[in-house]
Parts: sequence; structure tokens; C-alpha cells
Amino acid sequence: MKIKLKIRVKLLLSVILVTAAVYVVSLGYLVNRLRTISLRDAYEKADLHAKENAGTVRTYLNYDMDVSRTMVHIFNDFRKIPQKQRADWFKKVIHGIAVQNPEFISVWGSWEINALDSTYKKPFGRHRFTYYWEEGELKYKEETLDTEGDNTAGGYYKVKISKQETMIDPYWFSYTESSKPILEASTAIPLIENGKFMGLFGLDIELTRYQSIASDIKPFDGSFSVMISNNGSFVAHPDEDLLGKAFTLKYNSEDKIYNVVEKVRNGENFNFTFTDSTSGRQYYASFAAIPLGKSNNPWSLGLLVPIDILKQEANTTAKNAIRIAAIGLLVLIIVVWLIAYSITLPLAKTKSALSEMAKGKFDKSRRIEVSTGDEVEEIADSINILIDGLSKTASFAEEIGRGNLQAHYERLSSDDVLGESLIAMRKSLLAAQEQEKIRKVEDDKINWATQGMAKFAELLRQNNDNMEEFSANIVTNIVKYIDANIGALFLYNDEDPNDPHFSLAASYAYNRRKFVNKRIEIGEGLVGRCAQERETIFLTELPKDYIQISSGLGEEIPTCLLLVPLRVNEIVYGVIEVAAFNVIDIHIVRFVEDIGESIAATISTIKINVKTVRLLEESRIKSEELASQEEEMRQNMEELQATQEEAARKSAEMESLINALNTSSYVIEYDTSGKVIYVNDAYLTLTNQRADAIVGNHHSDNMLMDEEQLREYSMFWDDLRSGKIRKETSKVSINNKVYTFIETYSPIYNENQRVVKILKIAHNITDFLGEQAEEKAAKGVRKKN
Repeated sequence: MKIKLKIRVKLLLSVILVTAAVYVVSLGYLVNRLRTISLRDAYEKADLHAKENAGTVRTYLNYDMDVSRTMVHIFNDFRKIPQKQRADWFKKVIHGIAVQNPEFISVWGSWEINALDSTYKKPFGRHRFTYYWEEGELKYKEETLDTEGDNTAGGYYKVKISKQETMIDPYWFSYTESSKPILEASTAIPLIENGKFMGLFGLDIELTRYQSIASDIKPFDGSFSVMISNNGSFVAHPDEDLLGKAFTLKYNSEDKIYNVVEKVRNGENFNFTFTDSTSGRQYYASFAAIPLGKSNNPWSLGLLVPIDILKQEANTTAKNAIRIAAIGLLVLIIVVWLIAYSITLPLAKTKSALSEMAKGKFDKSRRIEVSTGDEVEEIADSINILIDGLSKTASFAEEIGRGNLQAHYERLSSDDVLGESLIAMRKSLLAAQEQEKIRKVEDDKINWATQGMAKFAELLRQNNDNMEEFSANIVTNIVKYIDANIGALFLYNDEDPNDPHFSLAASYAYNRRKFVNKRIEIGEGLVGRCAQERETIFLTELPKDYIQISSGLGEEIPTCLLLVPLRVNEIVYGVIEVAAFNVIDIHIVRFVEDIGESIAATISTIKINVKTVRLLEESRIKSEELASQEEEMRQNMEELQATQEEAARKSAEMESLINALNTSSYVIEYDTSGKVIYVNDAYLTLTNQRADAIVGNHHSDNMLMDEEQLREYSMFWDDLRSGKIRKETSKVSINNKVYTFIETYSPIYNENQRVVKILKIAHNITDFLGEQAEEKAAKGVRKKN
């Protein structure tokens, strides 16, 4: 049986049911997507906070590096200061820096002794000057170190070799024995003069201020920040007991899974999620790199946010969306109900027009005429307006389809959503068109640079044994490839160590090689300055008399000049100079800089090959000389064998003597700094100690010294290190017992006649002194009686 319903009921039911179904499905999808997008936005927001705060911390740290770098720039002119006044001048400078910057724990500098004293010829040994703040008072400390040789395990030596500025990783340090250790880090900027290391200068920074900065970074409820140094130790953490300790001590499993310390050391930005082993709470961790000046040891700032906090915002947004949607659905039902009851008149023409429009026929010939004077007429007028608007929209869409993105279009009203969408689509297409143009230009630059790198890589492989031909090919191809007009290659000439300079190896102009002799001193002109500063020089305004390009039309001055140092590991092997009438783009400058390192490496290889050939020839001559000496060596070996037999006999006698000495005396050996490196069994038995409890202790440990011995203690060790034999009577307190020894200290030399250790032979006179004391006491009693 067919059910008949009024049109308003059908309209109401159909609209409500369909709308409700679409609402539910769409709402479910949108809520899920909204929750996902909100959580993703929360992650991105956390990443943004981490990067912004990392930038703030970087500003503080780079200020410290800049102060140190400025201090080194001041000291570049130390040669202008008379030699006897250099130390005082230097102390005044760092004193001023320390006074003006009380936030630094200390300002210090270590000069190579040979930089302050031209009569000092050793390549090691340094003077260290330090001004440091303690309890609000500026104090001064001066030391002389490494006079016996560089400490190859120390940070100073590493910078001395690398000649690279750095930020020394956090460490605990106290300037005096009574002061409390401070967690600090140090900037370290080397002073280099003509490629030679002159000294190291920097600041000691108390890291508690970064703990304060990190503690204020809490952009989310329950979130907190950590700061990690390049070696993976904590600079800042809510748990202050972790400061200065390794990241793996707290988050070992996270480091194994996500390689956190390695990524920090590589200067990467990264993020991950993990579950805290203590609280069981899930966290989102976002780490942002903190580059430190020109050093290769970046730090990192990490923001740790509870995931439930991030999800809480997403869930709140989803619930609000559901509430709004429910209200909208209710309003829609009410409106449809009212409209359904308002439709009471025939809708024939309207239905016909709508049917035609449903088939996509909405040209102006489909307009309808209704003159009922009621809502149907209004509907008809609206349909006519819609037909006109859709016709314009269709025409506009056709123009867009033909590629005419400048076609004119007017919206039906300020609320025309479709028209607004079409205009937005056109804007998007225009923006995409512009982006495509920009991307194509960037792709062309990248392809150009890639092809150039491949081209020059092949050239570098082909020319690696003839420096003259290599130089000519490089200059010619660079000038042609970057479309310049003139080029030259200057190579560092150090064949005469007393006369280092730069020589013109090859030049190119207007498709012709120009072989001319040209010598440039280090620091002379733009070429010398480029090599000395190890930095690219790019000029767009050239002096009129600097360079001219000659052709059949006359001589003209180039528009721009580019000089790039050819360096590998801060060693400059040459300078490439090109000039052009047209301004050279920045991507071309970067390209020349990139291939400059490869060219420098090849130059280094060619020089090594040439030197190797020369050494091989010298080796051949030496081999012939050695062959002639072989017979003489055989005769010497026979004499040596007889000598060895005699030495073996004396060695046996010496071993017996040493055994007797160890049995009757107490033998202890010290290194030149006074630390125990050996102790014999007789001493261990006497003092009831183990060797591992004594080795490594200082000579002064447990020693009872009077005021005179304390005053002369430093001179005592200076005498031993200079080779003097000292005899002393010493008292030592061990396990609450005092021993008195008569001691003989003898310096031990190596094959280079340098003192390498100190041998002490001691005899215990404690009991003897006790007996003497008893006799004196007895005599005193008898006299009294």
C-alpha cells in the first residue's frame, strides 16, 4: 500500500534524515581528523617552542664566544708591544674584560712562552694568566706549564693542534682548595699568526644561569626543559643532582633506541616519544640544536611535554566541535520544519527549472517567470539569480581551464562561498605558478652546480701529476663555466721556509692563457688578505687601477671581483681570483667555494706526489750508500757481540746489587711532578700498605714539614728536575704513626739526557731517634737527682 504524505512532511523527513546521516558520518570523520590534527599541531608547537628557546640560549652562548673572539682580535697586535711589556699589557687587557663582565667566573689566556720571549726556542711551554671572581672579589693567578713537553691528553694541546675555536664541555672546577666546585664550561679561541699557534684565550662560564633559563621554559602544564652539552652531559635539568652527569645515566634506554647523544653531537633537530621509567608517564621530547660560533661541538635544548597534556587540548577541541555540531543540527531541524510548513503553493515551474538545472542546464534561456507574489516567486527569482551566477561561474571556470588566470569574476554577494572559493582557487593557482617559476630557477641552479661539481671532479682526477697543466686547466674551466671574463690561480710557495709567498700559477683572459711572473706576499693586497683571513672576498666596486680587461675594443674595468681561498683543514694552498663584467650570483660564489676545497685537496696531493718522487730518489741513493756500509756494519757487529757478553756479566752483577738495595733500603720512584710511580716491598712491609694505595699519591702527601721545608719545597723539586742530587731528613705520618727517614734523591735521565723520574733511597731512623730521646731523658733524670 502506497503511503501518501504532504510535501512539507516529505521535505521535512527527507532533509532531516539525510542531513542527520551526513552529519553523523561527517562529524565522526571530522572529529577524528580534528583530534589528529590538533595533536600534530601540539607536537609542532612543542617543536617550535624548543627551537625558539634554543635560539635564545644560543644568543647567550654566542655572546660569550664573541667576547672571547674579540679578546683574540685585540691580541693579534701583540707584536707591536715591546717584548718586556707584553705580559703586563696582556694582564691589563684581561683585567679590564673581567671587571667589565663580572658574570664570567674567570677570564684567562695561555701564551706560548716563545710568543712572549723570543729567546725561548722550545716549541712547548706556556704562561697562563687568570683573573677569577671569588666571593665578589677579583683575584689573579699566574702559572707556567708544560715546560717539559706538551700534555697531549689535555684540551689545550688539542686546540693547539686543530687551531679551531671550541666550547669546552662542562666540568666541575674550583680555583682554590677551599672553594666549592662550580659546574662551568669554557670558551677557547686560539690566536694564530701566519698559521702558527701563539696561544689560547677564553672565558669560564658558570652554567647555573642556564639552569635558571631552562627552568623557566615550561610552555605546557607538566612540561620541563633540559640542556645537553656536546659530550652528552646535562647542563640543565630539573633534578640538579644530574647536572654535569651523562645523559645516559638518566635516559640510557632512550639513548640506545634513538641515539640521542650522537644526534646532539651531530647538531641535529629531532624528536621522539618515550615512557618515563620512574613515573610511568609518556612524554614527547623535542630537541633543538644550539650551534656554538664556529666550533664543531654544538649543544642541544630538549623540551619534554607529557603526551596526556597534548592530547587533552585535542580532546577538548573535539568535544567542543561535537557540541557545536549538535546545536547546528538542532537549529537546522527547526529551520527545515518552518520552511516545510511555509511551502503550500504549487512548485511546478520551480520543479521544472530545478530538474533542468539538475541536468547541468543553467544557461540564461532556462530562466523561469513566476508572478505569484509569494514565496514561490521569491524562490523563482532566486533560481534565476542562481542561473545567472552559475553561468558566470561556468564561464570563469572555462577561462581558468584555458589557463587565463587573469580572467575577471565578480561574486554574487559578500556571502558567495562558491565565488570566494573560485577566487581563492585562482589565487592558489597563481601562487603555484609563481612557486613553480621559482622552483624551476632553483632547480636550474642546483643542476648547474651538480654538473659543475661532476665536471671539475673529472678534471681533478685527470690532472694530478703536473702542477702547471693542472693550474691552467682549472683556471680556464672555472672562468668558462661561471661565464666570467678573467681568472688567475695563486699557489702558496713554501719551498724556501724563510721566504713563504704566493706565486701566480696560471691566468686566463678572453680565451687566452697569460703566462706572467707575479709574486704576492702573505697579507699583501686582496689576494694576500684572502689567504691570511681564510675567507671569501666578493667585491662589486673595484678600484680603477686594480685590474683591466683588454680586448680589440679597448680596456674596461670589470663589474665584480671574486677571490676564494683554496683550503683544507684551515690550511690555505692557494687563492682563485675571477673577475667579470656581469655581477656574479651568490649561488656561483658558493659553487666556487665548494670546488675550492676539492681543488685544495688535489693541490695537496700533487705536492705530496712530487715530494714522494724526490724522496724515492733520495732513498735510492741512500740505499746504495747503505750497501757500501754493510761490510763495515758486519765487522762492528762482531765487536758488539763481544761487548754484549761483557754487558751481560755486568748486568747480572747490577741485578744482584739492586736486590741487595731493595732488601736493605726503602726505594720509591717519582715522576717529575712528584707523583709516586713505584715503591718496593720493604717499604710496603714497613708501613703496612698496598702498592695501589700509594702509587699515584704526591710526594707531599702524609709528609710533616716545618715552615722552612714548606718555603723551600718548590725549590727542592726544581733542583731535582734540573739534575741535582738532594739529601733530606723527612717525617711521614702513616696510619697515625710517624716515621723518620734519611733520604737520598737522585734524578734519572733518559737517552736524551732529560730527567724523566726521581729515585729515592731511604733509611728508617725512627727507632734510633727514639733511643736517643730515651737516653737524653735518662741523663736528665740523673742530673736532677
